[in-house]
Formats: sequence, C-alpha cells, structure tokens
Amino acid sequence: EYDPNAYERPSVTADNIVFAIRDGKTVLLLIRRGNHPYIGQWAFPGGFVNMDESTEDAAARELKEETGIEARGEQLYTVSTPGRDPRTSIVTVCYLSVLPAPVEAKGADDAAEAGWFTIDYVREGEHYALKLTGPQTLTAELAVVRDAKGQIDVNRTQIICSDGIAFDHAKLILYAIEKL
Repeated sequence: EYDPNAYERPSVTADNIVFAIRDGKTVLLLIRRGNHPYIGQWAFPGGFVNMDESTEDAAARELKEETGIEARGEQLYTVSTPGRDPRTSIVTVCYLSVLPAPVEAKGADDAAEAGWFTIDYVREGEHYALKLTGPQTLTAELAVVRDAKGQIDVNRTQIICSDGIAFDHAKLILYAIEKL
C-alpha cells in the first residue's frame, strides 16, 4: 500500500571537510567548482550519493575523484537547511578528516581546481569575518547564532556576505574549526 511517489524527497550529498597542519597553521582543502551552481567558486570536495552506496562511501569516492586524495573522515554534521542549495532540497552529510600535513591535490572530475587554504577569522561578539588564503583569497561575514549548548546553529546562522565560498560552506567551516 505504500506509494513512494506520494512524498517529495530531498537529494542526498556527502561533503568532505579536510584539514591539515602546515607550518603550525591549520589549512583547509577546497575545490573550485567546474559546474553550476556556483561555478568558479570554492567548495568542499563532495557530491551526490549514488543509490548503491552509503554516504561514507560517497564522501570517500568524491574526495578521490575531485582531488586525488584518499581519506575516510568521521561524520561531523548533517545539514538540511531548506534552501541551502538552489537546485532542489538537498541534505548533505559532512565528514571531517584531519591529515598530518597537506598532500598534493589536483582538481579532476567536476572540480576545475583543488587547493589548500590558510584560515583566519576575526570574531566580534557573534559577528565573524572569515578569510581563506590559497590559490585565491576568499572571504565571508557571518552572524553566528548558537544553540543551547553554545555550539554554532548552522540552520539559523546567517551568511551576511560571501566572496568566493559556495553554498553554506562558510558556516560549516566555522562549525568544523570549533570542533577541532
């Protein structure tokens, strides 16, 4: 009696938040998007989960396809904020990896480029100015909202402006940094 077409369904993606340490500083791996939406902007390596794979396997596959790096991260966060992706309703499962040092990354598949970025941010109350320096300089300003436990509420935090960082990834960068 169950009709699977009776309900709208979101798509599912898996993203990789990959950190490493270089010269005593934390660096972040990003890819420059080769496809829409946000073509030319920088994002986490990731993509859609195939029907025959888990989100863990999809994350590892996408990281390898887009950067040439093999790693399996630990699940960090599941993001389901309505409207977070202009294509459709998309839920993403984020995986966190910390490498001892940056390894060579080459953009491939639908990633036009891959690169490591140093992370700097300034906090004034709950206003954050994020700056990523790598193959390009990327910036974002955010109004952070915290939950009852004091953690960043990714759904309610607002990106005031973003230059070069795709989707809602600026929020997730701050969330991941606080989890390190």
